[in-house]
Amino acid sequence: MLACLLSLACAMAAGCAEGRPAILTQEGSVSVENQTGERWTNVEIWMNDHYRVTARALEPGGRLIVPLDAFVAGFGQRFDRRRQSVFGIEVTARDASGRDVRLVWGKGRRRV
Repeated sequence: MLACLLSLACAMAAGCAEGRPAILTQEGSVSVENQTGERWTNVEIWMNDHYRVTARALEPGGRLIVPLDAFVAGFGQRFDRRRQSVFGIEVTARDASGRDVRLVWGKGRRRV
């Protein structure tokens, strides 16, 4: 009986892992996961059109977890989650083959 329950739990966990979104917003943070087999470089995470965080690289299977107050706008304003809500996230990067990577959650970044 216990073995059956354990195998069922493992099967359910494996099934859920495949459908996990690459971008998650949780209380106080944004999580971005590289679900590809290639390294990403020049990673930019844009939130609500003008707040941004950068990372040099994100390895295959790696995850960036960024607190909301780490996002900064062009003139140094920090995101204040007490006054604002997250309505859109866009992740841009370049993979090892030189192709552009773009992930969007919610409303993507508005291009001017």
